[in-house]
Amino acid sequence: MKSTPSTFWEWLTSLDTDDLAGVSILTVCSVVAVVLIVSITAYYMHKNRLHDSLKREMLDRGFSAEEIALAMHGTPRAIIHETRAAEPIRELQVKV
Repeated sequence: MKSTPSTFWEWLTSLDTDDLAGVSILTVCSVVAVVLIVSITAYYMHKNRLHDSLKREMLDRGFSAEEIALAMHGTPRAIIHETRAAEPIRELQVKV
């Protein structure tokens, strides 16, 4: 009859090389998945923060909500002029 290890270290030292390879692969895949999830979350948080700051800056410069929406969605300039030909569109000058 085989006894069950009482601690993690006893269990880990009782594994043979095939078991250790499987545990190693599982550990590496888990770490990669966690890093990927954290990286994607950080990217989207940063992207949303940049969009929010750009919208605030455009509001501070006097842009209307419609102009901000058109700028954020990347509508081509020709379509903007067709839809709002009577009112000129102001362009945001980015500081470099």
